[in-house]
Amino acid sequence: MHTTGWVTVIRIDLHTHTYRSGDAKTPLLEFAECAIGLDLIAITDHHDLYAAGILREQFSLPVIQGEEINTGQGEVIGLYLTESIPRLLGLAETCKRIRDQHGLVYVPHPTDTSRHAIGIERLANLCQRNLVDIIEVGNSKSAQIDRQAEVLARSFELPVVAASDAHVAEAIGSSFTTISRLPNDASELVTLLLNSSYHHQAFDPVRDATRTIILPSNSGKS
Repeated sequence: MHTTGWVTVIRIDLHTHTYRSGDAKTPLLEFAECAIGLDLIAITDHHDLYAAGILREQFSLPVIQGEEINTGQGEVIGLYLTESIPRLLGLAETCKRIRDQHGLVYVPHPTDTSRHAIGIERLANLCQRNLVDIIEVGNSKSAQIDRQAEVLARSFELPVVAASDAHVAEAIGSSFTTISRLPNDASELVTLLLNSSYHHQAFDPVRDATRTIILPSNSGKS
């Protein structure tokens, strides 16, 4: 929690990765140490929920349990999940399964053609079907704000955020969003984000290729 004058500011990063993603290498202890400046953080490993629980229970980190999911039509993130969602189910089915868990549908890097983006047309279609809760317009792995996605989000009165998409520890919190207080649940987070501010910083350091990549597993084992 940060105070500017008389105003309390809560810093959140809703898109981060640990070694459990397979393409990231951050051990959980190092992750916890680098996340110390954040008031709330979503762990969104690829197809894996293990790290979120450990970081919450053993490291007392204020965590939202999430998952970045390859739908076969681009990636979406589920926040406040209780169970992992299978890959390659398609966008609409994946979003519905997130909602079935009372989770939030978060669309990362919507128009970034260098990654598994869903694209602006599919994003618009999901918005029209009321299957989107949060749209990411700032991502530390990109130098530019996604103005196209931001205009679309505003037209549907959806909240926009910036997040780090951290795949290395030093990137955690490099881009973040500020809200006025900590949410009690998923729906309250969306309400708070409607009056939030985002802070974008391009920051994508080279990953250390000499460190072993540990592939993710849903078995619950480290």
